[in-house]
Order: sequence, then structure tokens, then C-alpha cells
Amino acid sequence: MKNITKLFVLALALCQITFASQLFAQQSMDAQSKAKYAKISKVLLENNHKTVPELMVIAAKQMLGTEYVAGSLELVPERLKVSLVETDCILFVETCMAMAMNAKKGYDSPDSLCAAIQRTRYRNGIVDGYASRIHYTSEWIRQGEGRGIFREITDVLSGDNLSGQRFSYMSKHSSAYKQLKDNPAEVARISKMEDYLNSFSDYYVIPKAVVNKMDHLLKDGDILCFNSSVEGLDIAHVAIVYHNDNGEVGFIHASQGDGKVVIDEKSIHNYVNSRKSNDGIRIVRVK
Repeated sequence: MKNITKLFVLALALCQITFASQLFAQQSMDAQSKAKYAKISKVLLENNHKTVPELMVIAAKQMLGTEYVAGSLELVPERLKVSLVETDCILFVETCMAMAMNAKKGYDSPDSLCAAIQRTRYRNGIVDGYASRIHYTSEWIRQGEGRGIFREITDVLSGDNLSGQRFSYMSKHSSAYKQLKDNPAEVARISKMEDYLNSFSDYYVIPKAVVNKMDHLLKDGDILCFNSSVEGLDIAHVAIVYHNDNGEVGFIHASQGDGKVVIDEKSIHNYVNSRKSNDGIRIVRVK
């Protein structure tokens, strides 16, 4: 009798896990995104002999034309959302990387993609309110480095030390965020993370004046971070490095100006020097 009870409890637990997994995917990814992922993952799996950075570029090209939508994650309460039909700059890079890593492992299910994105988007992969989502790209980089996914190589490329890099933008402008406005507990959590990031001094940047000298050192699939000149903020924009058919280095990104994912017509040097909010670049190399 005890054995039967144990088997019943185990079967019930398995059903609950299966149901939770299905519910997780249903809530995290809409039908249109699932259909698009099925098409993209098919292309990626056909090429999974390639490296993860190479697969990232393939995924990025499959995402060309995807609509740029800002603030698509601002859900209350906080929950995972994965979309392949709307994106912003960091979501685009994050999603392309997750699709590439999954394809390299032979994965193609929406569940596996949602799980991969949750692990990179949230601190330690745990969804626990607005402040559990990683908002500063520098923390996103640190977590990814800790997991062995990639490594920032800005210092290797002779970048200048950002001794003055500080993190304070979100806590100082908390009223601009609906999840932080009139919510001192969440502001305190954000401030704590800013203090953590401020405890490090190993931030580097390649100044905009010498960005054009870096082209020959960049590889397809490198994550290109445009450093912000705004006080208290680290990164203003992110993209994926891409060499065109002529061998010229450029980038693919979710462009707010174009309203969609594009292969930018500007060179990296011209792009960073055309924007007052950028003061250089940081480079992250995916393994």
C-alpha cells in the first residue's frame, strides 16, 4: 500500500512538472514567436557544425526586419516574456545568442529557448520581481562571464580603463520607472546592485577616436557594446558584429531609428562618432 501511495505521489509530481513546463512556455512565448522560432531553429540546426558566434550571425540575419519595440518587458507583475516578432537592442542580442547556443546543443523547442533566455536575463536565472531582471549590461556581462558563455575582451584590445565608471542612473531616476516609482523596496534592491557594480574597477572602453583601428581585431558574432556618456549609465546600445560579403566589418542590430532589425549602413566607427551619447565601445566575445 505504501509503495502504491509513493507511485501515485511520484506520478502526480511528474504531471505537475509537465503542466508547469507547458504553462511556462505558453505564458512566455506567443504562437507567432513559436512559429518563427521553428523556422529559424531549422536553419540553425542545419548549420550546427558551426561555432556559436557564427550561428549568432545566422540567427541575426534570420531576424532581419523584426519590429523594434521599446519597453516590451515592462509587465506587472514581473514574468518572463520571449518574443521573436518584436525586440529591442539587448533582447535581440540575447535572443540570437540563446538560439545559437541551443542549436549547438541540438535543442529546438520553445521551452528550451525560454529557459536559456531566463538564465541570461535574470540574476542567477531566477524571476523574483522587477529588480531580479538584469538592467545594466555590465551585470549581464559579468553573469555571462561567470557562466563561461563569453568573455569581455575590451582590455585585451588595448581599451582605456574606465576608472570613473559609476552606476546610479536607475536609482537616481526611479520615478521614471513604473515598477520603481513609489516602491522604495525595489529601489533599494536596485541600489544594492548598483553598489555591487560600483565595487569593481575593471571597466574598460575603446575610445571613439580609435574605434576605426579595431576593425581587423573584431570577429563575426562578437557582441558590440556602445558605451554611454550619460552619468550613472554604462551601455547605451548593443549589436552583433558582422562582416559583409566584401569583408567590411559592420553590425546587425535592432535599430530604434529604423524601427526594425537591420544590417546598419554605417561603419562601427561612423556610428559611434555620430552619436553624442556614445563615448566608445566595449567588445564581448562569445565562446
